[in-house]
Amino acid sequence: MSTMSSETGMFTGSGRYWWLLLVGGIISIIVGVVALVWPIATVVAVAILLAIWLIVSGVFEVVRGFGHGLTGGMRALTIITGIISIALGVFAIASAIRAVEILAIFIAIAFIFRGFASLFTGFEQKEGRGWNIFFGIILLIGGVIVLVGPGMSLLAITWVIGVWLIIIGIFEIIAGFRVKSLES
Repeated sequence: MSTMSSETGMFTGSGRYWWLLLVGGIISIIVGVVALVWPIATVVAVAILLAIWLIVSGVFEVVRGFGHGLTGGMRALTIITGIISIALGVFAIASAIRAVEILAIFIAIAFIFRGFASLFTGFEQKEGRGWNIFFGIILLIGGVIVLVGPGMSLLAITWVIGVWLIIIGIFEIIAGFRVKSLES
């Protein structure tokens, strides 16, 4: 099967929605430009959204903790997790600087946990061992860097995400017009 016919088959019936890719691409570019032009405001906005999420998810955890079907230990853990989440969210909402610090800690912890997971995978599996160990080490180093220098790390991450969104947006726009031309 030729590439053109496989592309046509893949997009059959979706050509009338080509504009969704176009709009998605434009939005991606706009958000990417905003992240590049106002990186500090972008980091603060994301940190405040994280704080709101912490409060909302914490409330749901506490409610779930009082629900049926949980054992005593799970019930206590769920309620405690919810209360901690609410407290962190309220703490973050009280100050944009604290919100950014909490965001940095979350990112650092995610990098570190993912780094250990990748290392363990590399040690346990033969296939992809080298890459898993390499990525694990890189993620661990990244997590430590974010913990040590959260401000500059978050700015760098914001710039990378901004560039990434612009590139994705360009490709989405191209894909939208490609889908439109295949449908015609």
